[in-house]
Amino acid sequence: MLEVINLDKCFSSGGMMKKKYIKVVDRISFQIGRGETFGLVGESGCGKTTAGKSTLRLIEPTSGKIVFDGIDVTKLKTKEMRKLRPRMQMIFQDPDASLDPRMKTERSIAEPLRLRGGLSKREIEERVMELIETVGLNPEHAHRYPYQMSGGQNQRVVLARALASNPDFIVADEPTSGLDVSVQAQILKLMNELKRDLNLTTMFITHDLEVVKHMSDRMAVMYRGKILEMGETENIFNCARHPYAQLLIEPQPSEDLGVQDAESENRNGDRPGCVFYPRCPFAEKNCMEKEPEMIKMNRDHQVLCHLV
Repeated sequence: MLEVINLDKCFSSGGMMKKKYIKVVDRISFQIGRGETFGLVGESGCGKTTAGKSTLRLIEPTSGKIVFDGIDVTKLKTKEMRKLRPRMQMIFQDPDASLDPRMKTERSIAEPLRLRGGLSKREIEERVMELIETVGLNPEHAHRYPYQMSGGQNQRVVLARALASNPDFIVADEPTSGLDVSVQAQILKLMNELKRDLNLTTMFITHDLEVVKHMSDRMAVMYRGKILEMGETENIFNCARHPYAQLLIEPQPSEDLGVQDAESENRNGDRPGCVFYPRCPFAEKNCMEKEPEMIKMNRDHQVLCHLV
C-alpha cells in the first residue's frame, strides 16, 4: 500500500544572514502492506509526527520518494493530490484542536462529504448517522458541540470524520494521548475493529510501547530523525538488537537514557557517526566516526548499528 524511500525533511531557523537548517527526518525508508498496522515509536521530538505528515504531504518533504498504491505522490501537482486525499487521512493528536468549536458533530463529520461532492443532502445525513453509529456514539451526539463532549467522544468524532471519505490509509498520530486509561482502551479496541471490518491500512504513531505492542503488526523505532530498528512487532519486543530499542523496551532507570530527550539534543546533522552514540552504553570509537548502515537480520528485521 505504501512505500517510503529515503524521506528527508529539513526546517530552517535563524535570520536571512545566518539561516540554519535542522534535519528532523533523516533518510528514512519503510513499507506498509495493505491491511497492516505499522507502528512508529520513539521519544518526543524524534520526528515521528513530521514523518507522518510528510508521508501524506501535509507538509512537503525536502527530498525522497513516497509511493502510495503504485502512485508516486511526491510528483503529483496540487490538483492531482487533492483528488487522492480522500484515500489518505490523518487522525491528529489533540481531538479538541482538530474540531471547529462552532460546528456541531454532524456538521464536522459531513464536511469532507460536502467537499468531495456527488451526494445529496439526504445521502450525506444518512452517511453521517451511519458513521456516528460505527464509532460507537449515540444519535443525540450529532447535535452537540465539541465542548459538550468528553475527550474520548471527540476522538470518536475525529475518527468518524476520517472515515467519511472511505480512506484506504490512515495516519493516526497519538490518537489516545491525554485520554484516561479506560477511554484509551475503548478507542484502541474501536480502531482494531475498524481495521478488521474495513481492511484499513494504518500508520500508528505513538511513544507508548504498550500501545504499539497491542496495535501494530510491524514497527519501527525512531530516534533523532532516523529509524534505528524495524521489523515485526513481536520480534522486536522479544529480541530487540539496537541498544536504544533495548533501553525503550526493557525496564530501565530513567537515567539510563540520559538527561536530555531527543528534542533537546543538537540536531543540526553536522556531527559524524551514529546519532545515538552520545547516549549509548556500548559505544565504540567506530560509532563516533562512521555512520552505520541498515543491516538486515532476517526476512523483516533491520537494525542501524555497527555493533550488530
